[in-house]
Amino acid sequence: MKKLIIAIVVIASSQNIFAQTDNQSFNTVMTAYFNLKNALTTDNGDSAKAAAKVLFNAIDKLPMEKLSADKHKIWMDYMVKLSYDAEHIKETNELEHQREHFMELSKNMYAVAKAFNTNTATIYYQFCPMANGGKGAYWLSETEEIHNPYFGKKMPTCGSTKETITPIK
Repeated sequence: MKKLIIAIVVIASSQNIFAQTDNQSFNTVMTAYFNLKNALTTDNGDSAKAAAKVLFNAIDKLPMEKLSADKHKIWMDYMVKLSYDAEHIKETNELEHQREHFMELSKNMYAVAKAFNTNTATIYYQFCPMANGGKGAYWLSETEEIHNPYFGKKMPTCGSTKETITPIK
């Protein structure tokens, strides 16, 4: 009976460690994403390029071996897509090209954030109907206030919050 209780405690403890690792590692990626988004809102291609480099490295260094099995599968499904767009953004300081890749990056980052469900702070899923040639585009934000990464200083508040992703308890 003692061995069974010890085994249960060990398993429960390891799951808690994995959850904490999931939070820390993915939150590092999310922070880097938010820094990129914020650089785009200021129309600063050089800052966006630098932020994308940090994001690219965070994606690359996420310790997949410490993820739970279900999160590992999700990460494997999206890692290449996230890396692809971060790499393209980090290789140029041309804002339009950066913003094109930021659209896909945001779509995939949203999918991972929803699936991982490890955010420790509120995330806002926001939308600008005028971006992408009038087709609209989404992004994630750490603030409820709109700071449009697609139009920057031209139309900084164009958009609205479409979803609020509440933090884990």
